[in-house]
Amino acid sequence: MWKISKKKSLGFSFIVILSAFMLPFNACAASDNPLTKVKTYKIYYDSPTPDLLKKMQELDAVMIEPVFYSQEQIQMIQQSGTKVYGYINIMEADKWNTELFNQLNESDFFYRNQKRVYYSQWDSYLMDITSIHYQEILLNEVTTQISAKGLDGIFLDTVGNIDNEHWNSQDILKEQRNGLVSLLKRIQEKHPKLSMIQNWGFDTLKTATSPYVDGIMWENFNYSTVSNDQWSQDRIKDLKTLQKQSGIQILTVSFSEKTNSTNYADSHGFIHYHEPDHYNTW
Repeated sequence: MWKISKKKSLGFSFIVILSAFMLPFNACAASDNPLTKVKTYKIYYDSPTPDLLKKMQELDAVMIEPVFYSQEQIQMIQQSGTKVYGYINIMEADKWNTELFNQLNESDFFYRNQKRVYYSQWDSYLMDITSIHYQEILLNEVTTQISAKGLDGIFLDTVGNIDNEHWNSQDILKEQRNGLVSLLKRIQEKHPKLSMIQNWGFDTLKTATSPYVDGIMWENFNYSTVSNDQWSQDRIKDLKTLQKQSGIQILTVSFSEKTNSTNYADSHGFIHYHEPDHYNTW
């Protein structure tokens, strides 16, 4: 008859007890995620109208540009249980946002070959998230535009820039990820009730930010690409593993092939939204 030594038996018993403890903990973590019951959502970055405020109430969640909204308008959207997330551009500074842009120091920008990295398509610049001064500006944005107006959470845009821009330098990549984690910790300490969703940055999520966010958004989740591309298949596998381990929710957005893209996202248990035009139209 197979026997277990006393030493191994004690270790085995500890593992069993620990496993029993961890199961409800993970289940609790998943159930505490405010995105767990979200099935429908939309991104809208323009100013609201009374009619649009009513339409937002029909969704489980909306991502908005909070500078265009008052606290009263946020409360109106939330009346039917809609969760409201406010857009914060994390890794880029938009020139149109003059109030924020005018606060920046030279050391807040990221430099490559002694030059700022400029995105002409968005009229924005790549930022250095390790800058304490820049973190203070973002933290103030969260306080004034998100927390003070009563939003449910933050939509952390352009996190994917960390992976995209710094993949060829492991030292810089690690520094930028650590800088982002530092910011997320500061947000949690100051605003512990705020939920957070990051946009892209799958490797950054896997290696650094997953303990701090409730969800990740995958834009351009278009069927023909993600169903046939090996990189996409690998990312889907990673995300589903994280979802199982920590209860993190995956939100996807398609811009083409509405039916196929939606069905493919649903088959993986992702929360999907199809955008036929752009984020400034309803």
